Amino acid sequence: MAITRRDARLTPERIEEYTAAGYWSQETLADAFRRNADQFPDKVAYVDDHSQVTWGEVWQISGEVASGLARRGVGRGDVLAVQLPNRIEFVLVLAAAVRLGAVFCQFPPDYRAREIEFILRFSEAHTIVVPDRFRGFDHTGMIDGMRDRLPRLVNMVAVATGESSTALDEDTWVSLDQLRRDLDPADPAPDRPADADDVTRIAFTSGTTGEPKAVMHTANTTLSMTRHENQERGVNGDATILVLLPVGLNAGFSTVVQVASAGARGVLMEKFSSSALLDLVERHRVTSFLAAPTALLAVLRDESLRGRDLSSLRFVQTGGSSTPVEVLREANERLGCPVIDLYGMLETGVTSCTDPDEPYEEWVGTVGRPYSFLRVRVLDPDDGDVPTGVEGDIVKTGPTICVGYYRNPDKNRESWTPDGWFRSGDRGYLDADGRLTISGRSKDMVIHGGANIWPRELEEILVRHPDVADVAVIGIHDDYFGENTCACVIPRPGAEPTLEDLIAFMKDEVAKYKLPQHLELFDAFPLGPTGKVLKRDLADEVEARRKAAATSEGTAR
Repeated sequence: MAITRRDARLTPERIEEYTAAGYWSQETLADAFRRNADQFPDKVAYVDDHSQVTWGEVWQISGEVASGLARRGVGRGDVLAVQLPNRIEFVLVLAAAVRLGAVFCQFPPDYRAREIEFILRFSEAHTIVVPDRFRGFDHTGMIDGMRDRLPRLVNMVAVATGESSTALDEDTWVSLDQLRRDLDPADPAPDRPADADDVTRIAFTSGTTGEPKAVMHTANTTLSMTRHENQERGVNGDATILVLLPVGLNAGFSTVVQVASAGARGVLMEKFSSSALLDLVERHRVTSFLAAPTALLAVLRDESLRGRDLSSLRFVQTGGSSTPVEVLREANERLGCPVIDLYGMLETGVTSCTDPDEPYEEWVGTVGRPYSFLRVRVLDPDDGDVPTGVEGDIVKTGPTICVGYYRNPDKNRESWTPDGWFRSGDRGYLDADGRLTISGRSKDMVIHGGANIWPRELEEILVRHPDVADVAVIGIHDDYFGENTCACVIPRPGAEPTLEDLIAFMKDEVAKYKLPQHLELFDAFPLGPTGKVLKRDLADEVEARRKAAATSEGTAR
């Protein structure tokens, strides 16, 4: 089923307001790809571990892919689901999708069957593109296993990674190379993008939660964010941007778009290690990158950092979870460039950032001032504005805000105030200098190394374990990852589940980073008057146990 503007929370008044203010235009992402191909066709656009491609080649090859997809029925508003690693093929499929006006829906390679089937079914995806095999995992076999339960899925496309020696079943699969050869003679290079105010992509806040949240964005909500970031940071065609975070997640996707918007050069990093990152910065003269706090800390701890030539770096950005104060301080001192702390989310884009021109001591501990185009308020429980310095619920409005949740009218009503401000789910306060401090989250979410983990998703799997009578998943503090997941379990009578048991039970259903790192057994959970588990009390009990265990261990030594 095609996604149309009728599915979006978008009014003529909003379009007129942001167009008149200069934030929105008629430019689409397809226009950006075409412009770059016209202006500098021979300039290298993207580099990965295996090859490179010029802007002219991006346009040519994406046209061939688009023609092959169109011949197989992909058209405007159809959902094109994509699960690819940080490789050039991701860019080519993205460019093909926007040239057809299809709705792009990406997710990372480490998602597994339960997560992917949910996404494909809920989005009613028309076509899926996956690696044939990646890091030893058979992606085509996984999709084959769910194909009969997905009546809306028409096409399955496999991208060769060099890991598989098994031929594709040509009755059900088509390769990306075959798509390029199967041109539609009447339309060999389609270029009919959707309107800039039509839904151009959907992205899921998590693979499978009890409450599906597929965030809808247009070309305008997406490009207004990247244009502002490029202008703010002086990013232009001379920049070389390292795409470090997975392109299947919002931050990695946005960095790919940032490259195209600026006509810059993107370096796609497939697998993170601190030494590999430093190698790429030196080899390609990288000018900027965005890293989760965990990756930033790994770079600072890399023994080779002192001898590296990082003189090409103009700035580094971090965000996604709380960055320890000392990590920010050290990074600003040792990387030879400003390190900027960002605050944002999939639904809104980047909301605020620290100012590299201000003394470190003035902004540390905050996430900086909100961008001028994205207004922020802090509200009390009755939706009234709180005084400066008083904690409350953070709400936002601006041109980068998403246009709603797909097929979820209840969530749309809940997530916007009556006067149109988006409820972020975060809590914090604005100080007298206009800087924003995040003090907590009202959403039940764990942020592990910059990645969002929804406890309910894991609880729905763990409760099926034969040794588990009840389960609640919480986040616990970790100096490196920010938060780790802890599975709190009430065992069935006579059972003694171990963390290894639970991981073995879950590992084929969810991404590795979502697996719990800790297990605590309980006889009963603290409950509220309605019978709901009081996770704050549960977290306090787990923390008390961990402190007691640490004290006992220290005494024993």
